[in-house]
Amino acid sequence: MKKKLICIISLILITMMLITGCGSAGGSNVTTGSSGTPTQSETDAVAKRTDLNLGAIGEPKTLDPTQISDLVVFYVTHQIYNHLIDNRTDGNLVPGVAESWTYSDDGTEITFKLRQGVKFHNGDTMTADDVVYSFETAMASAFTKGVTAVMDSVRKVDDNTFVLKLKHSYGPIEYCVASSQIPILNKKAHEADPEGYARLPIGTGPYKFVEWKSGDKIILTAFEDYYKGAPAIKDVTFKIITDGNTAVVALENGEIDIIDTPPKTDRQNLIDNPNIAYYETEIASTVFLAINHNSELFSNKKLREAVSYAIDKESLIIGAVEGIGTALETPMAKSTFGWPEDFKNKQYDVDKAKQLLAEAGYPNGLNIVLKTNEIATYFKPTEVIQDQLRQIGINASISKMERGAFWDDILTKRDYDIVVSAATATYPDADYIYSTFH
Repeated sequence: MKKKLICIISLILITMMLITGCGSAGGSNVTTGSSGTPTQSETDAVAKRTDLNLGAIGEPKTLDPTQISDLVVFYVTHQIYNHLIDNRTDGNLVPGVAESWTYSDDGTEITFKLRQGVKFHNGDTMTADDVVYSFETAMASAFTKGVTAVMDSVRKVDDNTFVLKLKHSYGPIEYCVASSQIPILNKKAHEADPEGYARLPIGTGPYKFVEWKSGDKIILTAFEDYYKGAPAIKDVTFKIITDGNTAVVALENGEIDIIDTPPKTDRQNLIDNPNIAYYETEIASTVFLAINHNSELFSNKKLREAVSYAIDKESLIIGAVEGIGTALETPMAKSTFGWPEDFKNKQYDVDKAKQLLAEAGYPNGLNIVLKTNEIATYFKPTEVIQDQLRQIGINASISKMERGAFWDDILTKRDYDIVVSAATATYPDADYIYSTFH
């Protein structure tokens, strides 16, 4: 039996998603958000424009979402690709390029009927060959295990029908099928040049790829043959911006229309700005501290417990995200089905942490390496945790890693002692976090 690598997770916080919109350089006031209804003046302003400029904080590594787990990538590729099932913003699932599906009696096989006449951006007609190839590509990727681990195989029945076989019946499977990490790829083009496809993607979605100027922008244009009808917004540009502060300045100057998750330090100024529509909502995303049970150092239970007692979640929320967050007791988002409402984890206790550290064999403290991702969502909490661990005698040096190398170490190699990571509920079921532990 394959040995599982188990991690203990000490949850730190749940982050808040901030979305802003502002008038363009041309004076039209275009607004958007994750909640709220646009006013008539906002709707009229939108009608005057057929272009949209969005700020992308950080440059995507690829435009093939089967090969990375990155929100910047998904923001862009969600416009380019379709999925068999669509996951609406309200959490409801509706047919995508699959018009219907049925289950076998034991729930381990799903037969999908595809919409006929769906076109790729290069004019090819989508068939079951493309869909089978897309699932096989996603299932072979190390980055998609959170949604593909339960999938066993796929097979074509005819040009408009295919079957997905599962290792066992699985309640949230439709959310997995709807994942941004399982886009419908053009088999012929992707198979011929996977690396080239990642820079010049071909999908069936509402927008087709035009140009990617590294360090500058990604340009999309409306796909007039889109099966749901051509979009009203004809030109979409993702302007690549190095950091959140620069994005806020660009927003205020009218260079871009929308940014997502601006720096918390700009929150009140954005709220008070009459030219900006500001929307805020809690999202199902958690930042947590993970400890590798199977590392030589942290196989020591008392050492793991010492670290858990050393973390002050409330101070962490203030120091890392300007107080905009919620302390949780588990690594699961509160909105997920199966969240244990009455569970209480270890609470902040410096004296208890120091006692356990001594009992673990480190009365004079120790040195460790704390790995984290280079992006601010991970790095800022890591700095606060570094200081909290110092209070009990643990000197943590921070290893700030490039995103690809970070995920390779954490998910594939399991090469770490202790790490600050994050997880987003890709579907509203507690099982989404399972692959983090196994």
